[in-house]
Amino acid sequence: MMLEKLKVEDIPELLELYTTLIPFETSVEKSVEIHKEMLLDENYFLMVAKENNRVIGSALGICCNGLIEPFLVIEDVIVKEGLRGKGIGRKLMESLDEFAKKKHCGYAILVSSAHRTGAHKFYERAGFTDSVVGFRKVY
Repeated sequence: MMLEKLKVEDIPELLELYTTLIPFETSVEKSVEIHKEMLLDENYFLMVAKENNRVIGSALGICCNGLIEPFLVIEDVIVKEGLRGKGIGRKLMESLDEFAKKKHCGYAILVSSAHRTGAHKFYERAGFTDSVVGFRKVY
């Protein structure tokens, strides 16, 4: 297993993986355009885990500048079903930690759907606490 920044040719596979996580649909073309924009902004960090040159996991981090200190927003953390529990997600989260430290982030935040209790345990093992209440507004 290896970690690397998302390449444009990996986008179709990643979108397929996202379908198990997010109920939204998008086109490959739109995602390619968004990826191009992300590459121009050093505050975006989109990492994929690959095995045999196939995308098996991913995590997105966005460093946001606050007036007090920068912070990291984590989204779209996913590991392919059947491969969870093998350290792939841990390595993805560690890569986000490294990015956050490089960007001098004071903390990281993420939200997870209430029904994803297995993911919640994973996040707790990665050092996150449930000491806040998160809200999401879908447009």
